[in-house]
Amino acid sequence: MGKLQQEVGILNEGDALRALIGECEKALVAINAQNVGPLLTNVAEAHRLLDRLRTSGADVRAEEARLQTVDERMIRNARQIVAAVGGTQQFIALRQQIAPHLRERWWNLEEEVVAARRQLFKRFAIGAAVLVAIGIVGFLLRGVLFPPNPVGDAVFAAQAALREGDVQKAIQAIEQGLGAEPSSTTLLIWKGALLERQNDPAGAAALEAARSALGEKDYLLEKAQVNLLLGENDRVIADMTRLIETIPDPAEAYYIRATAFENKNELWRAIRDLEAASEIAQRTGNDTLFATARIRMGVLMQTAPGAGAAPTATP
Repeated sequence: MGKLQQEVGILNEGDALRALIGECEKALVAINAQNVGPLLTNVAEAHRLLDRLRTSGADVRAEEARLQTVDERMIRNARQIVAAVGGTQQFIALRQQIAPHLRERWWNLEEEVVAARRQLFKRFAIGAAVLVAIGIVGFLLRGVLFPPNPVGDAVFAAQAALREGDVQKAIQAIEQGLGAEPSSTTLLIWKGALLERQNDPAGAAALEAARSALGEKDYLLEKAQVNLLLGENDRVIADMTRLIETIPDPAEAYYIRATAFENKNELWRAIRDLEAASEIAQRTGNDTLFATARIRMGVLMQTAPGAGAAPTATP
C-alpha cells in the first residue's frame, strides 16, 4: 500500500494535503477579505506538505496537479487577492508573516499585479505619440503606480547576504532600509537580532525601540519570526516560553515555539505545543490557526520516533 493510503491515527499526510487543497479551491471560487488570509496560509502549508511527501517517495501526482491548478488560479487572480488583503503593502506584510522564505511566482503576487499594469500600458502604446504620453504619465505617477518598499527590499537583501554568509552586508542592508523607514519595527528587530547574534551591545537599543513601539506581546512574536529565519531556535523557545507564561490564550506563542522545537528535531515537544495551540485557537475562534496546527500535528506524529502515542515524560 502506498504512503498516501496508510492510515495513521486520525489524519494521514495524504488526507491533510487533500484537505488543504480543497480549502484553497473553495476560497478561490469567491475571494474576499475573510477568506484570503486562510487561502494564503493553506496554500503555503500545502506546498510544504507536498514537498515533504515527494521527498519521502509518495505518489503525489494527482495532488501535485491539483495544487498546480490552484497556483495558476492564484496568479490569474493576483489583483483580486492583493486587493482583498488591503493593497500591496498589506499583502507583502501578510505573506512575509506566513512564509517569508517562499519566492515562487504564485506567492509573490504583488509582482504579478505590477506586471499586469505594465502589460496594460503596452496594449495602449499605439504609435510614438501614445508611447511618449504614457511615458510622461508613468513618470509623473511612478510613486503611485510602483510604490517603493524599503522594508521588504531591506529584509530580502539581508536574507540574500546571510545565505552568502556575509553578516556585515546583511546589517548594512537593514541600515539602508532604516534610513528610509527609521520607525519600522521589523527593521529595528532585524538590526537588533543581527547585532545580538554577534554579541554587539548596540543591538539592545534597536530591540528596545521596537519593544516600545509594539508592546511586549507583539514585539516578542515578531522577534521570534526573525530569529526563526536566523536559525536562533533557542532564543525563540526562550522568548515564547516567557510569553506563554505571561499572557492569556497564547496560541500563537505555542505555534511558533513548536516550529523552533521542530527545527531542533524535538518532535514530541513540537507536537505538544501544536496541540496546545490548537486547543486555545479552537476555544478563541481562530479557525485558521486551529486547522493549521492540527494538520502539522498529523504530519509530525507520522515522523516522530515511536509514532502512535506521545511520550508521557514532561519535556
